[in-house]
Amino acid sequence: MRIGWILLVLGSAAPAWAEADFNPRKVVAPFPAITDAKHVPAKEAGKFVSDDELVLGVAVGGEARAYPINMLTNPTREIVNDHVGGRAIAATW
Repeated sequence: MRIGWILLVLGSAAPAWAEADFNPRKVVAPFPAITDAKHVPAKEAGKFVSDDELVLGVAVGGEARAYPINMLTNPTREIVNDHVGGRAIAATW
């Protein structure tokens, strides 16, 4: 019984890092989301995206979008706020 009590006390102790003072050394401005992404029909996508290119695909309510990964990896373009199938989404990589 005594061992169980000791384990309970040790298990509930806060980790040492939880008590450390938070002192940020650098503040980074947030990346602005793309809110006006241009879309093209799938039959026209070959003009902009190659067949072997990686895309982030989203399908909601019978509507689909493909966001090319190479267009989501620039430090100023990591998030696309969009609407797909009547739902608000955030596409990020």
